[in-house]
Amino acid sequence: MDLNNQAKKGRSPEKEAWIANFFTENHIAYEAFPHEVASLEQLRFMVYTEPCQFYYPCSDRTFNAIINKTDSDWLIMNYVKVWDKIKPLVTSIVEDKFRREFLLNLIQIKFRHDTASLVMLPSRIEKRLLHIFIRVSEIDRPLARRKEEMNRKVSELLESTAYRQAINDREGLALDTDSPLDEIGLRISFLKLKRLFSLAFNMEKVMAMDGFSKEKLMGFMSTDVTGPGWEHLEEILRKWHRDQEWHYILWKSPLSGSVLLDLEVIKILVRFGIKVIISVKHAFYFDEITMADVMEDPYLTSSFKAAEIITERQISKNSLLDKLKSDKTIFVIDDGTQERFNPLLTSVTFARAFKEADEVLIRSPKDAWCISRSSFSYTRNMLLRNLDVSNRLDILFKPKHPRAVRFSEADLRAKAEALVYHLKMEKRRGKTVMFYSAIVGSIPGQLEMAKKILKIFVNYLRQKHKGLVIINPAEHFEPGMDADDLMYMWEIVQRSGLIDIWRFQTYEDIEKAFELMGEKVPPEWVGKDATYSTGCTKEMQIAREVQKERPEMQIIGPPWEKFLRRKEYGVGKLYDRTLGDIS
Repeated sequence: MDLNNQAKKGRSPEKEAWIANFFTENHIAYEAFPHEVASLEQLRFMVYTEPCQFYYPCSDRTFNAIINKTDSDWLIMNYVKVWDKIKPLVTSIVEDKFRREFLLNLIQIKFRHDTASLVMLPSRIEKRLLHIFIRVSEIDRPLARRKEEMNRKVSELLESTAYRQAINDREGLALDTDSPLDEIGLRISFLKLKRLFSLAFNMEKVMAMDGFSKEKLMGFMSTDVTGPGWEHLEEILRKWHRDQEWHYILWKSPLSGSVLLDLEVIKILVRFGIKVIISVKHAFYFDEITMADVMEDPYLTSSFKAAEIITERQISKNSLLDKLKSDKTIFVIDDGTQERFNPLLTSVTFARAFKEADEVLIRSPKDAWCISRSSFSYTRNMLLRNLDVSNRLDILFKPKHPRAVRFSEADLRAKAEALVYHLKMEKRRGKTVMFYSAIVGSIPGQLEMAKKILKIFVNYLRQKHKGLVIINPAEHFEPGMDADDLMYMWEIVQRSGLIDIWRFQTYEDIEKAFELMGEKVPPEWVGKDATYSTGCTKEMQIAREVQKERPEMQIIGPPWEKFLRRKEYGVGKLYDRTLGDIS
């Protein structure tokens, strides 16, 4: 937390201390837990934050109750709800009497300790108690039998004649006599989507059925589906149906039983040119599907056999895009958490999937409740299932922040290919192409100075050399781009075979830049060169690979051995990670 910025905004030191204590006590402060909590750059893949704004993974009312100490009854009520969920879980699952009583007492002690200060988030307490329960009980999938039974029943439902008759019934299909075939097809799809959403909404009633009948199912499928989220979904499906391009939806937190209905929805979406990334939980979280469920539940294993299961929790942008561009249309990832939606703790893979998605659909009512009652904006449109009403299904809509920019893979490739075309023209004129790799974001607080150094030195080289085209990456930056976007775009250019000289920034380059500015080298820049940048380290690896294919390409800069201090570039910016930081 930048205390200087907070002081400028007029916040009191006492208030800032309470906020800092809130983040550290809940183990969601990046500065205190850098290996568990997302960096600000990774968080910005998902949450749009203003300068100096901090994100908290709860409703505004919950946060204010903790920080302002003015709504303690509300907070205590939510703590009690956590206990009311955990206690019956323990008593129903743990059969051994001694272990059950031991576990209940242990969890109760932990619960009293964590709630005493009224600073803990209910969701974080819930996660901690679940973690204790799993470790002590040694049961990885506590509700496996119940969840598998729900999936079995829905699987049988989907294979029944009654379901096929109900889902294909013409009732409710409103058509004009002159409706074109395309419009008829769209309305049929929309009607089926509504029926499937409605059926999932009535899951408890479906589970209570003794047998399946068309009449009962038609009743469960007739719940009114309304809300701005549904209107938005219809609008984008019409748009995407026309453009004939692949689009991506992140489908978050499916629930047991209804997950199979979700797959029926997804099959319809695929016909609109949509690929769906299904995000499941990393570990047990009540009725939500986990990666273990996908792998071990026989009904899910069968249903997901055509999907691409992505088990990497820190997948790179390039690897993710390669998978998304494959022939697969359904992908499964694990969000890295065992709690309600918390972008501060989600995996790198989830963050990148969120960033690459066109839309995000939230299936979990718990997630929807928190997101809808938070003042934060996100980088993608979000469709939320609301359960505050019982006679209709409201799908809410949380629009992305108006200033959130998304550079699609096609956008980045187009920019790269435009530059490649320009370089080809320059080479036909007999010019030599140089790519200059330099420190940009690796020295904290020095981003603007790094850009200034880069600009001054590259201009110096341009004046000094005749017939030399120098690519300065900083000159091609656009607002909204992050390092993932830049690295993806530049790799296309770097592997084009058009670079004659690849120069990496040396300390002598930095000294010369300050000399040209008429300034002395400040302490934070002394001894620095490209080897201090994890981005440059990645680019040196690419340069060496390119040189094997084109031995005539010249590499200028620090020796490769000096780059070995870095192993990979970070998430969202080219920040430094030492080898010791990487497991």
